[in-house]
Amino acid sequence: MTQNDVAWGKIFERLPLMPEIERQGYAYVSADDIKEASDKREPRLLAKQDTKNSRPEVFKHNNLSILPVENGKYIIFRDEPVNTYYSLEQILAEVPLEEYQPAKDYREYQSLDVRNLSSESQAIDFANLVSLLKTFTNEKELNLTIRGRQRSEKFRVVIPGNHHAVEVDGVQIEVDAGYESPEKIYIFEAKLGRVEDFNIRQLYYPFKDWSCKSTKEIIPLFFIYTNGLFYILQFAFGEEYGELRCVKSKCFTVNEPAKQPVNLKLLLAESQIEPEPDIPYPQANDLDKVIDIVTNFHSASLTNKPAIAEFFDFDERQGDYYLNAGYYLGLLKRIPHSTEFELTREGEFIAKSENRSRRNLLLLKQMLKRPSFNEIIGLFESKNRDLTMLSADRLAPIIQKHVELNDTTARRRASTIINWLKWMVASME
Repeated sequence: MTQNDVAWGKIFERLPLMPEIERQGYAYVSADDIKEASDKREPRLLAKQDTKNSRPEVFKHNNLSILPVENGKYIIFRDEPVNTYYSLEQILAEVPLEEYQPAKDYREYQSLDVRNLSSESQAIDFANLVSLLKTFTNEKELNLTIRGRQRSEKFRVVIPGNHHAVEVDGVQIEVDAGYESPEKIYIFEAKLGRVEDFNIRQLYYPFKDWSCKSTKEIIPLFFIYTNGLFYILQFAFGEEYGELRCVKSKCFTVNEPAKQPVNLKLLLAESQIEPEPDIPYPQANDLDKVIDIVTNFHSASLTNKPAIAEFFDFDERQGDYYLNAGYYLGLLKRIPHSTEFELTREGEFIAKSENRSRRNLLLLKQMLKRPSFNEIIGLFESKNRDLTMLSADRLAPIIQKHVELNDTTARRRASTIINWLKWMVASME
């Protein structure tokens, strides 16, 4: 249970919020009351629930969401279908990779290195530098005009379900980047690392705010950078909060092929198998995030699980999963008598690699050193890389052959392996 879980539990015990929500579908609460009832926890941090998984237990159990409505005031409302969050899993899984070749050689720039994009602003700035944003938007003229925090204008939000109209005024809004063309303004919410879903407030509030401030069309976009991949998703809002649809999606590599040729049979034959390490078997589903940890290890000081959790904006449990995955693959090693980690020689090789293709190949070689993965990837290759032939039930006994896990746990870990094989299918040919 997290500190936010405990704090919100106290708030709902000490304030009459649930009776109001049961009666009318929503309840207003002040920041002062939140702080007092939670024993001085910061209200802004308690209200920061940017993903479904980051919601406190009381919100999950009762299908609740929270929105700021004024400086120092919030509304908590019933959100049965959880329209506050938009799932990205299917979109990100299905969007095809495209190779983008900029007209200008970006390698002449020394202060913005594509190998070391360690913040959302750096990733967007690089995409703008190589004209990737112009390519996606089909704009000939596009200038950065908005960035950072500001107070909103007054605008109206219709809460889903009971259609209660909320007047939002003077709340703090943060825009990762806003670009203006002669006819449109493009508002970006950016993330490092793929996310399963996001709180639509992050796009909706800037969209509503700038719709009040400008006569130009406001275009909301979600931007993701992970291990050399640039995802750009364009959205359109409906009249009611929660009405959102993706109207355009692209994923780009820059100056390298979307997929790299890999002679998997040769790699299997040449692999040097080592004993399975005495480390928790991998539970981190996104291998690109594992590489992101390595490439940003020094610049973002990703030496422990709280730092990793903060960097990717997820809870410490997931931070632990990804730390252990890097440890299991031999990219990280524990500093003796410490909770801190450092890069291994193999991790340093990946961190210093010039492109995605090289990083992915080095990571694959590390995977093949582990007996369970070597056998599973060999089976995968023998099935012509057909994922439909490899179910969790088929893979679980192979895992148990090399690692002491019960049947249920082995099948759960097999789902992680299947995600890693999907990563191979998406990035290699």
